[in-house]
Amino acid sequence: MAAPTIKIEDSLKATMDEYGVSAADLGMEAETDDDAERALLSHFLFTEPKRQSLTGERNGLPLDRVQRQLQALLRMLSGQSFRIAYSDPPCTDNVNVYLPKAAPAPEEPASDLLLYRVMGLIQVGFIRSKLLRERSILAELHRDWVLRSAFHLLAARWVLRHWADEFEGLKADITRVPYLDKAGSMRVNVMEVPRDGMPDAFLPLYDGLVVCLNWKAAGPNGDPARESVRRIDTLKPTDPAYKDGSIAAALFLSEAKKLREHFRRLRLGPPPLPWYLGVIRPEWILADLGRNIAYENEWKKGQVPLRQLLSAMAKKGGATPAAIGGGFERPRLGLRDRLKAALTGPSQSNAPAYGALRDEHQEKAREVPDQKWAPGTSVGQALAEGEVLKPDETGREHDEWDYKAGTYRFTAVKVNEVEGNAGSRDSYDRIVTANQKQIKEIRRRFEALRVEERWLHGQRDGSEIDLNRAIAAVCDIQAGQQPDDRIFKRFQRQKQQVCILTLVDVSGSTQGNILALEQEAMVLFAEGLRTLNFPHAFYSFGNTHPSEFTIGRIKGFDEPYSDNVHKRLGNLRANGATRLGAYIRHAGHILSTRPQARRILLIVSDGKPEDRGDYRGTYGIKDSAMAVQEVSRAGVHTHCISLDSREDAGQYLQEIFGRGKYLQLDNVDSLPKRLPEVFRGLVR
Repeated sequence: MAAPTIKIEDSLKATMDEYGVSAADLGMEAETDDDAERALLSHFLFTEPKRQSLTGERNGLPLDRVQRQLQALLRMLSGQSFRIAYSDPPCTDNVNVYLPKAAPAPEEPASDLLLYRVMGLIQVGFIRSKLLRERSILAELHRDWVLRSAFHLLAARWVLRHWADEFEGLKADITRVPYLDKAGSMRVNVMEVPRDGMPDAFLPLYDGLVVCLNWKAAGPNGDPARESVRRIDTLKPTDPAYKDGSIAAALFLSEAKKLREHFRRLRLGPPPLPWYLGVIRPEWILADLGRNIAYENEWKKGQVPLRQLLSAMAKKGGATPAAIGGGFERPRLGLRDRLKAALTGPSQSNAPAYGALRDEHQEKAREVPDQKWAPGTSVGQALAEGEVLKPDETGREHDEWDYKAGTYRFTAVKVNEVEGNAGSRDSYDRIVTANQKQIKEIRRRFEALRVEERWLHGQRDGSEIDLNRAIAAVCDIQAGQQPDDRIFKRFQRQKQQVCILTLVDVSGSTQGNILALEQEAMVLFAEGLRTLNFPHAFYSFGNTHPSEFTIGRIKGFDEPYSDNVHKRLGNLRANGATRLGAYIRHAGHILSTRPQARRILLIVSDGKPEDRGDYRGTYGIKDSAMAVQEVSRAGVHTHCISLDSREDAGQYLQEIFGRGKYLQLDNVDSLPKRLPEVFRGLVR
């Protein structure tokens, strides 16, 4: 009996089915086994890794991939300027648009981008039409969830109709979204609820917004909702409620009140909202920031009787409250301090709004002149008028690589940059005094690094003859050929464009002798670097809590050597764990902003990356190795000096940093001497 014949086409199809890809996905029709293998490998080797949340849940397309093009599209359509920030579900504060960090899983780039477009259109439509400007309407919505949900469904229907009427090309997008399963995920506030079994009193509200094959036609209980939807859909362009958002909002509120009474008679709660419609947050818009700040700072003026006495004395022309109070009247706080007081003070009613705005503007914040905020001013309105929130911390969120799942856990950690620990300067002076001879030698060697010295060969004019080229020219003449007249060489001295950031590990394992040696090495290294024109910085790292990641600025790139810098260099303190990947990514971000052509990250660490939870063993090594690759793609050269003298340490060091990118010290006492030598080798 003959053996069965297996066709190449059948084998290829089975392999593609196994890995979940198609010929269209691969961009080619494979004709041979080699083509099929190459196509499959290209799919796994050259596609961007997926990302997931910290819980391990898969996610769809991340917003940061499409944020710029989405913002440009929405600005072009609306003719208005706004920012796009993060919030799940989507919402707006009447100034900015807040969208989820990632679409729901699975990742479907075309469908997810469509979702983002429509989500953005709804929120921009609320801003553009001024539907959420009437404070009396917002106050009613704030008090009643049923009223708010019914109002939202009617308003979203009205906004989408306006976009479709104004731009014919948007009709296809608005019509397709209801058929996307992930768009129709139902939520009450942020809690997801099942679509099946939806009361028939709610169903007409979702007509044209969500498609569910399990829903049947609504019975008599759905008549009030059906009538409200009909009134919205039959508005003519000549009707005032069609043209004016304020009039439309009053109409929606009136219809929502009727529906609320009907739902109450049926003992029903708020109708769930489709995920892509987002939520309305009246508390964000109604936030009276001026009043809150004044209330929370009231205690600074002293007790009530004393304030009354001081005020009466001031009116009679006596001593001012500030003169007598001895500090009861504080200097006027700047915007940043007032907002910080509002964020951290006892009143937390508006914390979600402030927290979301802080995340949005933490990287683009700028100082603004101090000015009074009028009562009733919302955070979003203040930002639109030029006030930008700038917190003290410069925290930055970073992804983390989960090698087991083969995905990124996006925004897994947030690293805050703080000023390094400072103490007495005696420690710094003691190290400098005890190492005068070594510092002098380091400076002498570093002097040679001020310029790049090299011979330029093949010049038509120069200080010396290039012997090899001169001999070649003579041979050409004897052979009857035209010689090359570039037979000279000259010596060139040129400055190198280099910057270096030194990241020193001060985790708990460095306590004792290792920390003392690191401190001595940093001081000697700094004494050598300060003689050069190379921009350089020193940072320490060590997290004291799974959610508290700080990188201590010992000396910034643009910070001159001062008494405070000397105190920080001489007072390193050990504490915490070593979540190395997060700190490599943050240091890479700092270096990526530098203009120098060659950017170097030098890490001094005493052992393997370790932290609480999953960040142990292979997980920490794989994430750190991925972080090194990420900063390398950004043009940052990473090198490590390891104080781990164990024989097997070289294995994980090579996996993280690569061959030839680390130095393992057998004798930790040699660190102060070897650190400057490693630097000289990196920049020569």
